[in-house]
Amino acid sequence: MADLEFNFRTGKVSIDYSKCKTCQSYACVKACSLFGTTLYRLEKGKPVLMSSPEETGRRCIEDLTCELYCHSHGNKGLTIELDMFGLEEYRKQRGLK
Repeated sequence: MADLEFNFRTGKVSIDYSKCKTCQSYACVKACSLFGTTLYRLEKGKPVLMSSPEETGRRCIEDLTCELYCHSHGNKGLTIELDMFGLEEYRKQRGLK
């Protein structure tokens, strides 16, 4: 279950705060500050957005490092879903389900 979600141009970020409770590294926040545009800050031990979800979605550079770092150095609480533009049409053309 996601406690925080926002959409960006080609997908959606979801954060499950139950997994953040015991996180010691806050890898998602660090990664975004190092490689992204610093979308998050820590508040009461969890990542929160520094601006509205709409503004955050516009500012996100889609580098995906928040998820990569969360999964490799954190508690796997942040996930990214990416839209697969044209996948359904491709599958129909190839006769795939």
